Amino acid sequence: MVKRHVLTSLMILLGVLAWTNSYGSNLARADETETAIATDDVDLEAAEKIFKKSCRACHGNKAQGAASYPKLSHLEPDYIAEKLEIYRSGEKIGPNSILMIQPAKKLSDEDIANISVYVATAFD
Repeated sequence: MVKRHVLTSLMILLGVLAWTNSYGSNLARADETETAIATDDVDLEAAEKIFKKSCRACHGNKAQGAASYPKLSHLEPDYIAEKLEIYRSGEKIGPNSILMIQPAKKLSDEDIANISVYVATAFD
């Protein structure tokens, strides 16, 4: 009797895990499609101005990072945009969040798209 309950519970658990895994991968693909930044529509000159004014003091002249400020130049534009959007919302996600939130609040969606592509491509 106990074996049957254990086997039934195990089968249910495995079924739920399989469903969750497939459901999660579908959500990830949908998110990737929605957040992809069109690199043709970016204003690199505007992004360079924002970078020089707000970013390079901490992240370095070529987004190479310095001390506790992370390197950005090796990151994908979508990742950079995602983090900037989180900071803009005021959410704290790391030890330097307090330094990122105020400058990010000033950025429009267009600014975030521009700077994300600029930082990811300008320093190759």
